[in-house]
Order: sequence, then structure tokens, then C-alpha cells
Amino acid sequence: MNIDGTALVTGGSGAIGRASAVALAQAGLDVAVGYHGDKAGADESVADVESCGQTATTVQGDVSDPTDAARLVDTALELGPLVAVVNAAGVTEPAPIEDAPTSIGHVLAVNVEGAVNVTSAAIDHLREADSGSVVNVSSVSAALGTVDTTYATSKAGLLGFTRSLAREAGPDGIRVNAVAPGPVDTPMNDEVTEFLEDRQFRGHHTVDTLLDRYEATPEEVAKAVRFLATHRFVTGEVLHVDGGMSLG
Repeated sequence: MNIDGTALVTGGSGAIGRASAVALAQAGLDVAVGYHGDKAGADESVADVESCGQTATTVQGDVSDPTDAARLVDTALELGPLVAVVNAAGVTEPAPIEDAPTSIGHVLAVNVEGAVNVTSAAIDHLREADSGSVVNVSSVSAALGTVDTTYATSKAGLLGFTRSLAREAGPDGIRVNAVAPGPVDTPMNDEVTEFLEDRQFRGHHTVDTLLDRYEATPEEVAKAVRFLATHRFVTGEVLHVDGGMSLG
């Protein structure tokens, strides 16, 4: 289904964010590519969106800062009416539990507070849309605890945010969903995998997909993002893109 309007994709310089920006452009949306530090990656995302025949722009900001989050939304609005927000910005700081107190604040600030900040700034504009949509990028680790504690905790928080906001915003015509990928072929996943293998982390070694490969591609995750962003009768849903991992 093709729709008109603008999508804001945070974390748009990363692998999943970039693939999501392209998938939404293929659905007919213009895209504001939010990024924090990787300007070159964000520019590549814009070029990919433009190659789909849509308009795109970059906007730099730290989603954990409410002022920056509001500026991301304002810049997206310069492209046209805001109809979709994809909260794909995320960080990981893998560490054993004894070191978690030094990292969890930053991880929660970006992964959870960032989504709340951006969505809060966007919500009135989504209410004005014919069918506004929010898609949060969570993780299978939220259900299975397959990654370090701080990351899994933050991604579980996103699921609570998704379900609660779906109830709050549904009467306003806003759909709120989450995609929960398993391992994805990204630089971030390589970093996490190296940490888990060094720690011989059991959650990593004993959970596998039901398919003949272990990782999804960013584009496969982005197809789920596009589905959730454009389907007009799905809300409060968590769509696992994990090759069957979550079946246990």
C-alpha cells in the first residue's frame, strides 16, 4: 500500500534505519533521516531515498535530548505532513552486570527515552494525519534475554511503550507497533556478538533460528517496518523478525 506524506526515521544513518528509509520511500513517502554522529551514513541514506524518486533530508540531533528530538520533528515537517515515525535510533554498550551501572543510563536514554522524546514531539502532527503511525525498533532480546542486560532491558522498555501508547493514541487514529528483530547483519550486531562470545554467554550460544541461517538482513527488517507503518488495521503488535527464535 502506498501512502503520501513524510516519515521521520531516527537512527537513519545505521543499517536498519537506512533500509527502513528506503522501504518507506518505496511506499511513496518522503523521508527525514535523523542521525547523531554519522553524517556520511545519513547522506548515503538520503541518496538511496532520492533514488526511489522521493524527497529526503538529513537532520542531526541527539534523541535523548527533548530539544533535539523536537527539532528532528520540525525538520521532517518541512518536507510535508508527518504521517510516520520510525524510532530506529539505538546504542549498545555490552558489559557484564557488575559494570552495567556505568552504562545503563546512556543506553536507556537513547533507546527508550529517545523514542519517547521523538514520539511526544510528533504526536500532535500524527493526530492530524489521515492515519498516523509509529514503529519502534525493539529486539528479540526483550523476550529472550539473549543480549547483555542493559540492551535487553532497554528493548523490553520499548515494548511496554509500544503497547501503552497504542491504547492511548488509538482513539486518535494513530497506530503504534514494534518490530523485534533477532540477529541482523549490522556492525552493531558484530560488536555484540564478539562480546557475547568472549563471555561465553549462554543465552547467545543456546538460542538459534528455525531456519538455515542465523542473521536477517537489514532489508528484511525494513519490510516489517514498512508493513507496520502502512497497514491501517494493525496496532499494538510486536512483529518478530527472528527466524523463529522467539518460539524457544
